[in-house]
Amino acid sequence: MKKIIFPLVFIILIAGVLHISGCAKKTSSPAEESTSDINSSLMEVSEKLKAASEAGAENTWEYQEAQELFTLAEQLVSEGKLEEAEEALSMADLKATQALGSVTGDAYMEGFDEEAQEMRKSLLSDAFSRENLVDLPTMDVFFEYESAEISPEAAEIIDRNINLFEENRDRISFVLVFGFCDIRGTEEYNLSLAKRRADAIKNYMIGKGVSPDTVHSISKGETEMWQEGTSEEAYSRNRRGHFMALSENTPSENQ
Repeated sequence: MKKIIFPLVFIILIAGVLHISGCAKKTSSPAEESTSDINSSLMEVSEKLKAASEAGAENTWEYQEAQELFTLAEQLVSEGKLEEAEEALSMADLKATQALGSVTGDAYMEGFDEEAQEMRKSLLSDAFSRENLVDLPTMDVFFEYESAEISPEAAEIIDRNINLFEENRDRISFVLVFGFCDIRGTEEYNLSLAKRRADAIKNYMIGKGVSPDTVHSISKGETEMWQEGTSEEAYSRNRRGHFMALSENTPSENQ
Protein backbone atom coordinates (compact mmCIF):
# COMPACT_ATOMS: atom_id res chain seq x y z
CA MET A 1 0.00 0.00 0.00
CA LYS A 2 2.87 2.40 0.92
CA LYS A 3 4.50 1.67 -2.44
CA ILE A 4 1.36 2.88 -4.20
CA ILE A 5 0.84 6.04 -2.07
CA PHE A 6 4.35 7.41 -2.60
CA PRO A 7 4.17 7.54 -6.42
CA LEU A 8 0.71 9.12 -6.20
CA VAL A 9 1.95 11.85 -3.88
CA PHE A 10 4.92 12.46 -6.17
CA ILE A 11 2.66 12.77 -9.21
CA ILE A 12 0.35 15.20 -7.38
CA LEU A 13 3.30 17.37 -6.34
CA ILE A 14 4.65 17.47 -9.89
CA ALA A 15 1.20 18.39 -11.23
CA GLY A 16 0.96 21.20 -8.67
CA VAL A 17 4.34 22.62 -9.64
CA LEU A 18 3.44 22.53 -13.32
CA HIS A 19 0.12 24.26 -12.60
CA ILE A 20 1.80 27.03 -10.60
CA SER A 21 4.44 27.40 -13.31
CA GLY A 22 1.75 27.70 -15.94
CA CYS A 23 -0.09 30.33 -13.95
CA ALA A 24 3.12 32.30 -13.45
CA LYS A 25 3.61 32.52 -17.20
CA LYS A 26 0.22 34.21 -17.51
CA THR A 27 1.06 36.93 -14.96
CA SER A 28 1.58 40.34 -16.56
CA SER A 29 4.92 42.07 -16.12
CA PRO A 30 5.11 45.49 -14.39
CA ALA A 31 5.80 47.11 -17.76
CA GLU A 32 2.72 45.51 -19.29
CA GLU A 33 0.58 46.62 -16.35
CA SER A 34 1.89 50.20 -16.65
CA THR A 35 1.09 50.25 -20.36
CA SER A 36 -2.40 48.93 -19.68
CA ASP A 37 -2.96 51.58 -16.99
CA ILE A 38 -1.77 54.43 -19.20
CA ASN A 39 -3.96 53.25 -22.08
CA SER A 40 -6.98 53.22 -19.75
CA SER A 41 -6.12 56.75 -18.64
CA LEU A 42 -5.81 57.88 -22.26
CA MET A 43 -9.29 56.50 -22.95
CA GLU A 44 -10.78 58.22 -19.88
CA VAL A 45 -9.29 61.62 -20.70
CA SER A 46 -10.32 61.25 -24.34
CA GLU A 47 -13.91 60.66 -23.23
CA LYS A 48 -13.77 63.70 -20.93
CA LEU A 49 -12.45 65.86 -23.78
CA LYS A 50 -15.27 64.59 -25.98
CA ALA A 51 -17.85 65.48 -23.32
CA ALA A 52 -16.35 68.96 -22.91
CA SER A 53 -16.37 69.46 -26.67
CA GLU A 54 -20.00 68.39 -26.96
CA ALA A 55 -20.84 70.87 -24.20
CA GLY A 56 -19.30 73.67 -26.28
CA ALA A 57 -15.98 74.07 -24.47
CA GLU A 58 -13.68 73.88 -27.51
CA ASN A 59 -13.07 77.65 -27.53
CA THR A 60 -12.11 77.86 -23.86
CA TRP A 61 -8.44 78.17 -22.99
CA GLU A 62 -8.81 75.29 -20.53
CA TYR A 63 -9.99 72.95 -23.29
CA GLN A 64 -7.19 74.01 -25.62
CA GLU A 65 -4.58 73.38 -22.93
CA ALA A 66 -6.18 70.03 -22.13
CA GLN A 67 -6.02 69.02 -25.80
CA GLU A 68 -2.36 70.04 -26.05
CA LEU A 69 -1.49 68.07 -22.92
CA PHE A 70 -3.39 65.05 -24.20
CA THR A 71 -1.50 65.16 -27.52
CA LEU A 72 1.77 65.43 -25.59
CA ALA A 73 0.80 62.43 -23.46
CA GLU A 74 0.11 60.33 -26.57
CA GLN A 75 3.52 61.25 -27.95
CA LEU A 76 5.24 60.39 -24.68
CA VAL A 77 3.49 57.00 -24.59
CA SER A 78 4.71 56.24 -28.11
CA GLU A 79 8.24 57.06 -26.93
CA GLY A 80 7.90 54.79 -23.93
CA LYS A 81 8.08 57.67 -21.44
CA LEU A 82 5.19 56.45 -19.34
CA GLU A 83 5.90 58.41 -16.17
CA GLU A 84 6.02 61.72 -18.05
CA ALA A 85 2.89 60.69 -19.95
CA GLU A 86 1.00 60.08 -16.70
CA GLU A 87 1.90 63.58 -15.48
CA ALA A 88 0.71 65.16 -18.73
CA LEU A 89 -2.51 63.13 -18.64
CA SER A 90 -3.18 64.15 -15.05
CA MET A 91 -3.00 67.82 -16.04
CA ALA A 92 -5.04 67.19 -19.21
CA ASP A 93 -7.77 65.58 -17.11
CA LEU A 94 -7.74 68.54 -14.71
CA LYS A 95 -7.97 71.11 -17.53
CA ALA A 96 -10.72 69.16 -19.30
CA THR A 97 -12.68 69.13 -16.03
CA GLN A 98 -12.28 72.90 -15.71
CA ALA A 99 -13.32 73.43 -19.33
CA LEU A 100 -16.51 71.45 -18.81
CA GLY A 101 -17.22 73.34 -15.60
CA SER A 102 -16.59 76.70 -17.25
CA VAL A 103 -19.17 76.26 -20.02
CA THR A 104 -21.66 74.63 -17.66
CA GLY A 105 -21.38 77.53 -15.23
CA ASP A 106 -21.63 80.13 -18.01
CA ALA A 107 -24.74 78.45 -19.39
CA TYR A 108 -26.31 78.54 -15.94
CA MET A 109 -25.53 82.24 -15.41
CA GLU A 110 -27.15 83.10 -18.74
CA GLY A 111 -30.43 82.37 -16.98
CA PHE A 112 -29.96 85.53 -14.90
CA ASP A 113 -30.26 89.04 -16.23
CA GLU A 114 -27.51 91.52 -15.32
CA GLU A 115 -29.40 92.99 -12.37
CA ALA A 116 -30.13 89.55 -10.91
CA GLN A 117 -26.48 88.55 -11.28
CA GLU A 118 -25.29 91.64 -9.42
CA MET A 119 -27.85 91.10 -6.66
CA ARG A 120 -26.76 87.50 -6.32
CA LYS A 121 -23.10 88.49 -6.08
CA SER A 122 -23.84 91.21 -3.53
CA LEU A 123 -25.75 88.86 -1.26
CA LEU A 124 -23.09 86.20 -1.42
CA SER A 125 -20.17 88.57 -0.87
CA ASP A 126 -21.52 89.32 2.64
CA ALA A 127 -21.23 85.66 3.67
CA PHE A 128 -18.44 86.28 6.18
CA SER A 129 -20.84 88.17 8.46
CA ARG A 130 -23.65 85.64 8.34
CA GLU A 131 -24.63 83.27 11.08
CA ASN A 132 -25.71 80.51 8.73
CA LEU A 133 -22.24 79.17 7.99
CA VAL A 134 -21.91 75.40 8.26
CA ASP A 135 -18.77 74.42 10.15
CA LEU A 136 -17.01 71.72 8.12
CA PRO A 137 -13.35 70.59 8.20
CA THR A 138 -12.61 71.79 4.67
CA MET A 139 -9.03 72.31 3.54
CA ASP A 140 -7.67 75.31 1.66
CA VAL A 141 -5.72 75.07 -1.58
CA PHE A 142 -2.64 77.14 -2.39
CA PHE A 143 -1.28 78.75 -5.53
CA GLU A 144 2.12 79.64 -6.91
CA TYR A 145 3.16 83.29 -7.20
CA GLU A 146 1.10 85.18 -9.80
CA SER A 147 -0.63 81.95 -10.80
CA ALA A 148 -4.22 80.70 -10.85
CA GLU A 149 -3.23 77.18 -11.91
CA ILE A 150 -4.64 74.32 -9.85
CA SER A 151 -1.96 71.72 -9.14
CA PRO A 152 -2.73 67.98 -9.02
CA GLU A 153 -2.21 68.15 -5.24
CA ALA A 154 -4.70 71.02 -4.98
CA ALA A 155 -7.18 69.06 -7.13
CA GLU A 156 -7.02 66.19 -4.63
CA ILE A 157 -7.88 68.61 -1.81
CA ILE A 158 -10.79 70.04 -3.80
CA ASP A 159 -12.04 66.50 -4.45
CA ARG A 160 -11.94 65.85 -0.71
CA ASN A 161 -13.92 69.02 -0.04
CA ILE A 162 -16.47 68.08 -2.71
CA ASN A 163 -16.98 64.72 -0.98
CA LEU A 164 -17.40 66.54 2.33
CA PHE A 165 -20.05 68.83 0.87
CA GLU A 166 -21.83 65.84 -0.66
CA GLU A 167 -21.84 63.99 2.67
CA ASN A 168 -23.46 67.05 4.29
CA ARG A 169 -25.76 68.04 1.45
CA ASP A 170 -28.83 67.94 3.72
CA ARG A 171 -27.25 70.77 5.75
CA ILE A 172 -25.85 72.85 2.88
CA SER A 173 -27.67 75.16 0.51
CA PHE A 174 -24.67 76.91 -0.99
CA VAL A 175 -20.87 76.70 -1.23
CA LEU A 176 -18.68 79.79 -1.48
CA VAL A 177 -15.16 79.76 -2.92
CA PHE A 178 -12.95 82.70 -1.97
CA GLY A 179 -9.76 83.68 -3.76
CA PHE A 180 -6.94 85.41 -1.89
CA CYS A 181 -3.56 86.95 -2.79
CA ASP A 182 -0.44 88.06 -0.96
CA ILE A 183 0.18 91.79 -0.53
CA ARG A 184 2.48 92.18 -3.54
CA GLY A 185 0.95 93.85 -6.58
CA THR A 186 -1.67 96.56 -6.89
CA GLU A 187 -5.07 96.19 -5.29
CA GLU A 188 -6.72 96.03 -8.71
CA TYR A 189 -4.33 93.35 -9.96
CA ASN A 190 -4.75 91.25 -6.84
CA LEU A 191 -8.53 91.42 -7.00
CA SER A 192 -8.37 90.20 -10.59
CA LEU A 193 -5.89 87.41 -9.78
CA ALA A 194 -7.90 86.31 -6.74
CA LYS A 195 -11.02 86.16 -8.92
CA ARG A 196 -9.23 83.92 -11.41
CA ARG A 197 -8.14 81.64 -8.59
CA ALA A 198 -11.64 81.38 -7.18
CA ASP A 199 -13.10 80.82 -10.66
CA ALA A 200 -10.55 78.09 -11.39
CA ILE A 201 -11.68 76.21 -8.29
CA LYS A 202 -15.37 76.81 -9.00
CA ASN A 203 -15.06 75.59 -12.59
CA TYR A 204 -13.24 72.47 -11.44
CA MET A 205 -15.97 71.75 -8.90
CA ILE A 206 -18.73 72.17 -11.48
CA GLY A 207 -16.79 70.00 -13.91
CA LYS A 208 -16.70 67.30 -11.22
CA GLY A 209 -20.49 67.37 -10.96
CA VAL A 210 -21.26 70.09 -8.41
CA SER A 211 -24.41 71.94 -9.48
CA PRO A 212 -23.65 75.49 -10.70
CA ASP A 213 -26.56 76.82 -8.68
CA THR A 214 -24.87 75.79 -5.43
CA VAL A 215 -21.35 77.22 -5.86
CA HIS A 216 -20.12 80.77 -6.32
CA SER A 217 -16.67 82.36 -6.52
CA ILE A 218 -15.73 85.57 -4.69
CA SER A 219 -12.52 87.58 -4.95
CA LYS A 220 -11.03 88.91 -1.72
CA GLY A 221 -7.70 89.99 -3.22
CA GLU A 222 -5.29 91.04 -0.51
CA THR A 223 -8.06 92.54 1.63
CA GLU A 224 -7.89 89.88 4.34
CA MET A 225 -4.56 88.37 5.30
CA TRP A 226 -4.18 84.89 6.74
CA GLN A 227 -0.64 85.50 7.96
CA GLU A 228 0.97 88.86 8.63
CA GLY A 229 4.47 89.60 7.43
CA THR A 230 6.56 89.84 4.30
CA SER A 231 8.34 86.50 4.44
CA GLU A 232 7.94 83.95 1.67
CA GLU A 233 6.07 81.73 4.13
CA ALA A 234 3.57 84.53 4.81
CA TYR A 235 3.20 85.23 1.10
CA SER A 236 2.60 81.55 0.29
CA ARG A 237 -0.04 81.16 3.03
CA ASN A 238 -1.97 84.14 1.67
CA ARG A 239 -2.11 82.78 -1.90
CA ARG A 240 -5.05 80.52 -1.25
CA GLY A 241 -8.51 79.37 -2.12
CA HIS A 242 -10.87 79.10 0.84
CA PHE A 243 -14.23 77.28 1.13
CA MET A 244 -17.38 78.10 3.08
CA ALA A 245 -20.78 76.42 3.18
CA LEU A 246 -24.10 78.15 3.88
CA SER A 247 -27.15 76.47 5.32
CA GLU A 248 -29.92 78.90 4.32
CA ASN A 249 -30.84 82.44 3.28
CA THR A 250 -29.08 82.02 -0.06
CA PRO A 251 -30.26 83.90 -3.17
CA SER A 252 -33.18 82.33 -5.03
CA GLU A 253 -32.85 81.36 -8.65
CA ASN A 254 -34.06 83.69 -11.34
CA GLN A 255 -37.29 82.24 -12.65
